[in-house]
Amino acid sequence: MPEHENGHKIAALLDTLQVVTLEDLTGNLQDRYDEKYILPVPLYGDFLEQLVEYYRVLEVDGVKEYRYVSSYLDLPAFPMYLAHHNGKKNRYKVRYRRYAGSGKVYLEVKHKINKGKTLKSRMEVEREKNEPEGEEIPFLREKTPYDPLMMRQMLEVSFTRITLAAPDGRERITYDHSLHFRVGEQEQDLPGLGVLEIKHSGRKNLSPMTRLLTRHRIFPQGFSKYCTGILLFYPGVKYNRFKPMLKLIKENYYGVNADLAGSR
Repeated sequence: MPEHENGHKIAALLDTLQVVTLEDLTGNLQDRYDEKYILPVPLYGDFLEQLVEYYRVLEVDGVKEYRYVSSYLDLPAFPMYLAHHNGKKNRYKVRYRRYAGSGKVYLEVKHKINKGKTLKSRMEVEREKNEPEGEEIPFLREKTPYDPLMMRQMLEVSFTRITLAAPDGRERITYDHSLHFRVGEQEQDLPGLGVLEIKHSGRKNLSPMTRLLTRHRIFPQGFSKYCTGILLFYPGVKYNRFKPMLKLIKENYYGVNADLAGSR
């Protein structure tokens, strides 16, 4: 099915779901367990068709699919990227996130701890910056082990998100598609690639979505938008652990220009 037809199908299915508001979700699952899955857009549409009775969809100002822009910060030696690459269980991501619909911008810190849980902290800011400043400095000193005065913006990633929520509030499912990566004047799209993330309050999560994924033999697979973008644009970084992901992206999602990642 052509990409625009997949989009029409998904939009029509979302219109059949009951709606949940942002106020219903605020503060919910900031302290959580999560798993990520790579799920192509056509398959997400097929799954959604089977799950309409089990989930509600987040609607913001009448919109159910909304655009995010994330600007990731790291230090010049990429310690946050390398912590992920090296499989550290205790690691951080720092980003500005802009909600395109409302225009609000937050500085966010995601801290993954060695029990598999993700802790998220954020503060509202006026705009994205190439480097943190003002009240952002003490916030980052408190929330990360890195020197915020050394942090620089390394990558911008924009994408469209759909958010589903279980009625009991114990599970939230985000689906990100139409990924666009940018560093300076270089840009790269990954059309057709979708990233499904299931966020839940307990370590065990047997839900309609997880059962459907298991039935189709789709299992959790690490995928980081930040690490993927670094792989695409910074040929000098260590990448051995991400070779399977880089190969998958180049071969399947969809005409990625290998020159962006040097000779890898």
